[in-house]
Amino acid sequence: MLPSQPLLHAAVFALTVLQALASDTFIAAVYEHAVILPDVTDDPVSPSDALALMNKNMDVLEGAIKEAAQQGAHIIVTPEDGIYGWRFTRESIYPYLEDIPDPAVNWIPCTDPTRFAPAPVQERLSCMARNNSIYVVANIGDKKPCNSSDPSCPSDGRYQYNTDVVFDREGKLVARYHKYNLFRRETQFNYPKEPEAITFETPFGKFGIFTCFDILFREPAVVLVSELQVDTVLFPTAWMNVLPFLTAVEFHSAWAMGMGVNLLSANTHNISLAMTGSGLFTPEGPVAYHYDSGTEDGHLLLAELSTHPRLSPTYP
Repeated sequence: MLPSQPLLHAAVFALTVLQALASDTFIAAVYEHAVILPDVTDDPVSPSDALALMNKNMDVLEGAIKEAAQQGAHIIVTPEDGIYGWRFTRESIYPYLEDIPDPAVNWIPCTDPTRFAPAPVQERLSCMARNNSIYVVANIGDKKPCNSSDPSCPSDGRYQYNTDVVFDREGKLVARYHKYNLFRRETQFNYPKEPEAITFETPFGKFGIFTCFDILFREPAVVLVSELQVDTVLFPTAWMNVLPFLTAVEFHSAWAMGMGVNLLSANTHNISLAMTGSGLFTPEGPVAYHYDSGTEDGHLLLAELSTHPRLSPTYP
């Protein structure tokens, strides 16, 4: 008699965890995504139209996630703005946002999608992670209501945050990060009141996460590495290879070498805006990278990295 699907899933998950625990390395993936962008408008689209656009991007990301998992990846990072793009005002981005709870609630959206407010994007990302037994890192938008008792509450009664989420192999939400250092054009989002230093433990090391422009600042970037001692940083980005950013691959590789950590950098791909350059970077230099200013194609990168790079005998 064949085992039931839940038992089979549990057995595969347990085996994967044991394999990771027994190894000093893990396989990481990043996907540079050529984002399908919405039409430019100052008026909000309907929630159904917003979800349809996001599903088109998630169809592409799901294909990359499946391919990475089939090649043995333990974790995959996707880019900033990778699910809905950019070109938004504060009002027009609202239909694309979801209320993202604190990971302390111990939630698997894939198996319990109605526990919180409608969250079809979180549900689908959770199912991608669960169905492929891989950690999935994505960038989406969070919305939080506020009222007049909060002196910082915007006039529309809500905070809107540029947000990274991480789902583990079971599809559980294990990390949520609100971008603290917004780029000058991100007027659709609010600054968090305090910088967040988000970490989480896995069978293959301690991870931290931040977004794009954050890498240039002490909080959270330096704090995660020097004070919280993460092994690997997850870095969704929409990086333009122009001043003040400079070339993505060179800058991000140098940052990983200088900080002494792995950096999993997943960039948005848009050659008209000089956005390209993703990689898997280590203290010893780049293990794999991609830079393509000639085509509009996405690209998947995989590499085997040290679980604890500071303990490596070749650590600089």
